[in-house]
Amino acid sequence: MKNCLVQLALRSFLIAESSQHMPGDKARLLLPLMKENDTHCIDFSYWLYSEDYLNPGTLNIFVRVNKGAFANPIWNVTGSQGVEWHRAELAVSTFWPNEYQVMMVLLTVESTT
Repeated sequence: MKNCLVQLALRSFLIAESSQHMPGDKARLLLPLMKENDTHCIDFSYWLYSEDYLNPGTLNIFVRVNKGAFANPIWNVTGSQGVEWHRAELAVSTFWPNEYQVMMVLLTVESTT
């Protein structure tokens, strides 16, 4: 996986605070379109935690091909994952003449007590 997207997010971060949002609210991060006929490595860290043991939401990773209306889910994690950073690595491939875009979506859920 030689074409990692490290240069896009080197020492960058995104915070999506879900505690003050309504169930069903979404935060989206769209990576640039990729057109190369190759496999790309998406390497990222995430922190999904709730202090009061409520569900902080779901982090979903999708791939949209050729600017289509629909995106295919390729990875997700739901619920509080503890007071620590977690790392994920995903390999995403496309074949010419396709182009694709990786989308990270945080979905808030209804709190349960």
